[in-house]
Amino acid sequence: MKSMPTIARNDIGDYNTCVSAFLPRAVIIPYEQSSSPSYKCLVQTGDFVKEGQIIAMPITDSRGVNAAITASVPGVVEDIVRCQLPNGRTGKGVRIKLTGSFSYCGKKQEKQAWRNLSPDEILKLLLTKGVKNTFLAESSLVHEILRCRMKHERYLVVRLFDEDPSRLTDTFIGQQCTNEVVEGAAVLAHLIQAQGIVFLSPKKNSVTIDNALVSEFATLNIEIDNNRYPVGYVTPIVKAIKKAVKNTQTEYFGDININSLFVDASTVYEVYEAVVLAKPITDRFVHIGGSCLRSSAILKVKIGTTFRSLCMQCGGFKIKPGKIIVNGMLCGTAITDLDTPVTSGVKSVLCVPNIELFNQMFVPCIKCGKCRSVCPEQLSPDLLVDALLQGRTLKHDDTSIHPVGLQESSVLCLDCSLCNSVCPSRIPISQIISLYKN
Repeated sequence: MKSMPTIARNDIGDYNTCVSAFLPRAVIIPYEQSSSPSYKCLVQTGDFVKEGQIIAMPITDSRGVNAAITASVPGVVEDIVRCQLPNGRTGKGVRIKLTGSFSYCGKKQEKQAWRNLSPDEILKLLLTKGVKNTFLAESSLVHEILRCRMKHERYLVVRLFDEDPSRLTDTFIGQQCTNEVVEGAAVLAHLIQAQGIVFLSPKKNSVTIDNALVSEFATLNIEIDNNRYPVGYVTPIVKAIKKAVKNTQTEYFGDININSLFVDASTVYEVYEAVVLAKPITDRFVHIGGSCLRSSAILKVKIGTTFRSLCMQCGGFKIKPGKIIVNGMLCGTAITDLDTPVTSGVKSVLCVPNIELFNQMFVPCIKCGKCRSVCPEQLSPDLLVDALLQGRTLKHDDTSIHPVGLQESSVLCLDCSLCNSVCPSRIPISQIISLYKN
């Protein structure tokens, strides 16, 4: 990992280094997030916890595939509190007052011979160290590994750029922590017994892959024009890979499909930390920016640090923020509470003034058809939303919603939110579809 001098940038450009975020006096680590799985808190007020100690475990996890939640700092549990979550909901969290010595922060971690570990031992490390897949929505990495291992075609696809062009986190990690990312990919490829690994890097800032780190696997390096949204989603990625395979006249990766294991640079870097360094996930790379702030930066943040603290480190506000956008302008969530803590799924925090926000009041659909014209999956989102809201049963051969009928739910909608961006009625089309999919 490269050194992290304390600097910030005044423009949203390419970052060559990141900023070590200030250590907070206290952190709030959510364990109840109003969604599956449910977690049981293992600590109570007055307990002392070490950095990396497990503080919550999933209780609705009969298959044992959901990661634990760990303490990001050492300290005393001050209280179990209710807090705002980055997804706009509220949930319970553990408030820890920083005190005592760190077990990992500021200390060099030695590599361990992970290839000598059994697959079960590696999976256990991913679970106990708190690794999740943040490729799109936060999900269980171990569950996806086990699912992929059961498939005939087993490929690992590593995206080294952000699917939302307003965010720079995965792009930064892919460029500045390349060897760590590649070795983390080797761990995942080993677990799924991959037939090959595909690395997707941005065309503007292509990444040089050291194939010696993954010499036991076939590799394919593809440059993607990541300015053409939504190229970072599963279906467009599969199409891009098949096109590249056809152009290079090789059929080795020709049977890659949506059932492959798709991960982003953030996830693979954390796999490296958890398995190669045996380090719990206590930090996140976060892109903090927006025209409200005096400067922007890539921060290495302790999980549980509030958004307010990150904004203050970037010089504070020059304009009062109208909204705080979490994880990107196109596919993120808008919140208003600056005391929301960073969780394992946060990649960016953008502070946007009211003047840059659209009118959020929505009216009934005017049947303009704009959502259909921009949908990369050729759906008729307006008809789909109408059917869902009326409770009509959707049939797989319904050609009014899709030209060739509805596909499997995993590719029914990319969740790219392009339909939202063009809807003159301001209907939350993407969110409605996503709720019904879940």
